[in-house]
Amino acid sequence: MSGSLHEIEMGEFERRVSAECESGVPLGAYASSDALHYLFLGARGGFTLERPRVDGRAATAFSTTFPLFSWDEREMRDEWNVQFADLPDARPLRGQNGRMPDALLATGGGLMHMVVGPVHAGIIEPGRFTFSSGGETVVHLDAQLSYSHRGVEQHLCGADVLEAAARVARICGGCSASRSLAYAQALEHLAESEMDPGVELARLVVAELERIYNHLADLAASAAGAGWGPGFARGMALKERAMRACRLASGHRLLFDAIVPGGVGPSTLREPSELRAALRALSRSAEHYFAALFGNPSVVARWERAGIVSRKMGRAFGAVGPASRASGGKIDVRAFAPYGAYRRLRIAAVTAASGDALARCCVKRDELRASFRVIDEALAQLGDARPSAPKTLRLGPGAAIGVVEGPRGAETVAVHVDERGRLSRLHVISASYRNWPIVAAAMDGNIVPDFPLVNKSFNLCYACADR
Repeated sequence: MSGSLHEIEMGEFERRVSAECESGVPLGAYASSDALHYLFLGARGGFTLERPRVDGRAATAFSTTFPLFSWDEREMRDEWNVQFADLPDARPLRGQNGRMPDALLATGGGLMHMVVGPVHAGIIEPGRFTFSSGGETVVHLDAQLSYSHRGVEQHLCGADVLEAAARVARICGGCSASRSLAYAQALEHLAESEMDPGVELARLVVAELERIYNHLADLAASAAGAGWGPGFARGMALKERAMRACRLASGHRLLFDAIVPGGVGPSTLREPSELRAALRALSRSAEHYFAALFGNPSVVARWERAGIVSRKMGRAFGAVGPASRASGGKIDVRAFAPYGAYRRLRIAAVTAASGDALARCCVKRDELRASFRVIDEALAQLGDARPSAPKTLRLGPGAAIGVVEGPRGAETVAVHVDERGRLSRLHVISASYRNWPIVAAAMDGNIVPDFPLVNKSFNLCYACADR
C-alpha cells in the first residue's frame, strides 16, 4: 500500500524507531540529501519516520539492536556519507576500487574456512559465500553480494517519473510486476489518483501470475536441492507453462510493463477467457505435482530440519514473505494492509511454524493454491471487459512509498519527486535484499552440503539486491 513520509522531532526519533521495531513491521532504511528515513508497514500501508541530517553529528546505528538495518546503514554510510558512531559491521557493503571487503570469519581451534563463488555453476549471478566450519558443521556463513551492482538509483536521479517506470520494471525479471506496482502506487498516492475497479483486478491478476511462476520455480529448485531430479524437471516444466500464461496475459513472459503508473499496459489481459482456461489446466497439473513432491518421503526428509529460522531470528533480521511466514510470522501485505483489488478479493496469510526448508516449501505450495483461486475470481469479475487506458497522473512535488507483497515478500519503493516531475530520489528495498542475511544465518548448525538445499528453499534474487 502506498503511504506518506512523516518527519518527527529529532529528540523523538530514536524512541519512535525503536518502538516501531519492537512492536511493528520494519521494512528498511535509506538516506536522502537532507534526511534519514526509516520505513515501516502499518495497517493503512507504508509509512516513514525521518529526521534531518545534521552536519558534524553522527547518527545512531539502529543495527546495533536490530540487525535488519545492517545492510541499509552500511549503504547509507558508503553511498550517502552518513556517519555512524557505532556500526556493528563496519565493512563496506559493496566492493570499492575493484576489491571486495574481507569476509567475516569465525576463528578458533579446529575451524576451517572455504569459499563458494563468486562465480557459480549454471547461469546464476555472482555472490561469494565464505563458510567457517568445524568438520562439516557450519559455525558461520558470510554472504557477500554486489558483484553486479549497477547504481540504478543514482542513474535514475533526475529522470522523468513516468519515463523511469520502464527502468524500474527491469531492475529484476523475477519481481518486475510487484515492483512496478509499488512504484505506481507511490506515484498515484502523490497524484491523489484512484484506479478503476477493472484496473485493480487486472493488476491483481498480473501480480499473482508473477507469484505462480516464481513459487513453481522455487519448489523445483528445492526438489533439486534435495537430490530429486524428476521433481526439478517437472516443476520447471510447470514454470514454463506459467511463463507462457504470463505472455498471454501481458505480452511478455516476465510481465515487463504490464503494470504502469496510472493503470496497466496496453497488452494486459487482451485474451482473459483464454488465460483463464490455461490457468485452470495449470492448476490441475500443479496439484498432481504437489502430490508427487510432498508425497516423496526422501525429499521431505531432506527438507525437514534444514535451515531452521526461528521466529525470533526472523524478526531480528527483518524476514519478509514466505521466509517469515514459515517461521510463524503473520505479515502478508495483501492481508495486513490490503490494497487495490485485495480489499475485495481477500487473501489469508499462509503460515507454518517449524521454520525449516519444508515449512518454506509448504507455505509456497499453499500460496500457489490461493493464487490460482484469486486469479480465477478476478477474471470472472472482469468477464470480457478490457481494462481502461492508463490515467494521466498530475504530480506535484513530494515523497511517498509503495509497499506490495511480491513472491518473496514485501517489495518497497520510495520516491521523491521535484517540482518538474522528476525523481530527486528513488530507493528500492527488495524482498531478496531484506532476506539474504537470513539465508546466511539459517546455515548455522547445518552441514556444508546442505547449503544448496537451504539456499534454494529461499531462492532469492541477486539482481534486485545488486540494484
